[in-house]
Amino acid sequence: MDSGVVVDERIDSDVLAKTGMFTDYGMFLFQNLERTYKEQVARGNPSAVAIYSYAHGLIKSNNSDVRKGIQLLEDLLRQEVEDISKRDYVYYLAIAHTRLKEYDRALAYIDVLLSAESNNRQALDLKDVIKSRMKKDGIIGMAILGGGIALIGGLAIAALAASKR
Repeated sequence: MDSGVVVDERIDSDVLAKTGMFTDYGMFLFQNLERTYKEQVARGNPSAVAIYSYAHGLIKSNNSDVRKGIQLLEDLLRQEVEDISKRDYVYYLAIAHTRLKEYDRALAYIDVLLSAESNNRQALDLKDVIKSRMKKDGIIGMAILGGGIALIGGLAIAALAASKR
């Protein structure tokens, strides 16, 4: 699957909360993952698979959920659990940080993955997506900054002209 599509994939938990209805199959799956995770937490010891699956769903949601997903994945990364490859944790951490436009952190995770698997096509594709978005957001940011500077300059000139009258 195209890395850009993976980064942009969404499950909107807010829609479900407002309507009380399943909006799509992805939301149905997310609710099941959430329920499984919370049941296991209530029992005291959620499995790595339950944590990972729930975190994977969270990073497809709104920014606060993405942050929760990042925390869960980072916690898993620190544990000595072998149920799921740490490669998957690192890859989805890069995706989550890309979604939040935290490109430096996303690149750091991808670079860790590529240092272990230099020919990993999925990671190389994601790195290209991250760099492309950094460039695009940088250009947009520069345009906004330039527009702001022009506006401030225009206001300053107008104020100066008005004070000379």
